[in-house]
Amino acid sequence: MRETIRRKLLKARTALVLDHPFFGSLCLRMTPEEDSTCRTAWTDGRTLAYNPAYVDSLEPDALCGLLAHTVMHPACQHHTRRKGRDHDLWNMACDHAINWLLLDAGLNLPVGYLDNPAYHGLNADEIYAALASAASGDGPGELGESGDGQEQGDAAPEQAGSSHGEEGSGDEVSGSGGQGEQDGGPDSGDDGEAEYSKDPGMSGDPGGSGEVRDADNEDGSGSPRGQEKADEEWRMALAEAAQQARDMGKLPGGLERLVKSVLSPRLDWRELLDRFIRDRARNDYAWTPPSRRHLHMGLYFPSLAQEALPEVVLALDTSGSVTAHDLEQFAAELSAILEQYDTTLRILYCDREIMGEQTVRREDLPLSLKACGGGGTDFRPVFRHVEETGMAPACLVYLTDMVSTGFPENIPPYPVLWARIGGGGRIPPFGNVIDIVQ
Repeated sequence: MRETIRRKLLKARTALVLDHPFFGSLCLRMTPEEDSTCRTAWTDGRTLAYNPAYVDSLEPDALCGLLAHTVMHPACQHHTRRKGRDHDLWNMACDHAINWLLLDAGLNLPVGYLDNPAYHGLNADEIYAALASAASGDGPGELGESGDGQEQGDAAPEQAGSSHGEEGSGDEVSGSGGQGEQDGGPDSGDDGEAEYSKDPGMSGDPGGSGEVRDADNEDGSGSPRGQEKADEEWRMALAEAAQQARDMGKLPGGLERLVKSVLSPRLDWRELLDRFIRDRARNDYAWTPPSRRHLHMGLYFPSLAQEALPEVVLALDTSGSVTAHDLEQFAAELSAILEQYDTTLRILYCDREIMGEQTVRREDLPLSLKACGGGGTDFRPVFRHVEETGMAPACLVYLTDMVSTGFPENIPPYPVLWARIGGGGRIPPFGNVIDIVQ
């Protein structure tokens, strides 16, 4: 039986790679692992676990949908964004956020999946707010009462969302949200499979298409440094999967927009640049003077003396695509941020090779950057130069139009921010992207 199920999973993954390369590429990141204690399948960003009996009950096309659905959770960072919110309702919100994209791409999902057209185009946080509002406003569906989820679905089915299964009722979805002694729900197969045991600490999979669990610890925050690396790897995987599907002409418009929203959040670029730099600063404290916030209680704690920021590398695309106005606008904003820190800014001018280097300290601010036209753009020389010269920057900011012949093969060991001019070009395989808007 185990060998049969293993072959079934391999066939499903192969089908995804051939027919749906975007999802297939993401699916290949994780090796499926057997877990008979879960009801359907789950992932925490590292593991893709499945109940063998459940997998055995699925048709091949539904199994492809299950795998694609499950890996989309970490691709959208759902495993790190719950932040203590209700587990069942968060899973429902995440399902609504991605299921319509899967269906739009031509995939089939297991019986009981969640899909409400009212939530199409919204992210999981927005959908969760709508579901929580409906659940708390209708009395019997208040969160945290029983972990059942049935009251939530019955209280406001138009808000909780539509389920799709053999009977098409709201109870189909919500019946799976409780503890292991409850019914297996719409995806449990025959009566013999309805007694799937479950970890009592996890509420389950209300949508029956693959559960998302928190990364590292129960509140979803994870270890900051380790989780940042994992998130970076998933962003890279998302970018690579999108590029692969795009090259094959198999990236639907809905997925294209999702990828851009994950890699390029819709926030003002000035705020994003400031946040990116501030997050790399270290706080230095001193005992003289002590913190005045605690003196009235007779407690002496050190006060914040200054924020120290290690060396920052600024790479400038000198291929001619970045105009003098772009440089002036970006330099003014970056200067205002860096004036707060006693740091060194290493500026690298590059098109297909390093064209110049400049070192600037706080006393040299504001920045004065000059555009110099050149040939095409290759991002690799900058990262190679940083490595060969032994720099250990707090971060690297690259101002460019993202039109390049090559990216580094390996992820650099420091954070990277791509400041994009023009809104076009390629999606980078690593780092964050902000759009410099006039």
